[in-house]
Amino acid sequence: MTTGALVYATDGDIQYTRIAEECARRVEQYLNIPVTIVLGNSAITGKRSWADCDTAVEWRNSGRCNALEDSPYERTLLIDADYWIASDCCKHLLNATGSFYAYNIRMYINEPHAKTETFGTLKTPMWWATVCVFDRSQFTQDVFECWQMIEHNYDHYANLFHFNRHPFRNDFALSMALLVVNGGEYPDCAIPWPLVNVPDSCEIALDDKKWTMGYTVYENDQHKQKRITVQNQDLHIMGKRNLEKLLELQG
Repeated sequence: MTTGALVYATDGDIQYTRIAEECARRVEQYLNIPVTIVLGNSAITGKRSWADCDTAVEWRNSGRCNALEDSPYERTLLIDADYWIASDCCKHLLNATGSFYAYNIRMYINEPHAKTETFGTLKTPMWWATVCVFDRSQFTQDVFECWQMIEHNYDHYANLFHFNRHPFRNDFALSMALLVVNGGEYPDCAIPWPLVNVPDSCEIALDDKKWTMGYTVYENDQHKQKRITVQNQDLHIMGKRNLEKLLELQG
């Protein structure tokens, strides 16, 4: 059985191709599997604000619903370009027997507890499209066909589930697809550890495989600067300018 990773990258205000190349290098280093980078396929364009950007930037985030068709592998690790691997944890998912896996709990590095996010006024539980592992089973085909349908009719589903239709969110589309395909309940396909997010407001540095992240908290009526250092930890780094700066420092 062939196993590999798939990464999407569409350049706009952010140079996602450079970020995706580093993401791919890390996959090959830590997981020892091939990587396919899909370039410039995003048809939906929007704007999104990030704390590490001076103004709202162009955000092209569609097309991941085609991952089953785009993947040349029998078992695929689909990851965002800003998910930088620093461990072999994903091997457990690639070697598992489940047809489809995704995160439904997340933990920000500056928060004490993990939790499941919700979206819209209906408080629909959110699954993250940041990392998915899938095979070519009928269940997987049904998930991606439904994901495609939702992306192509996103305004309708935004009205149905009562959330803002802009910007387009793959996380929302995947969440609804899993719910629809499984008959109104979520399937047993959760990755059994939390997605670790680094907020875009954090300052980040990488030295000798150690991540150092600085952030501000409000305690006892004043702002305090705090830092955390981690190693051997896969991270979803939400600050895209921060990633670009890291790449510039690496040369």
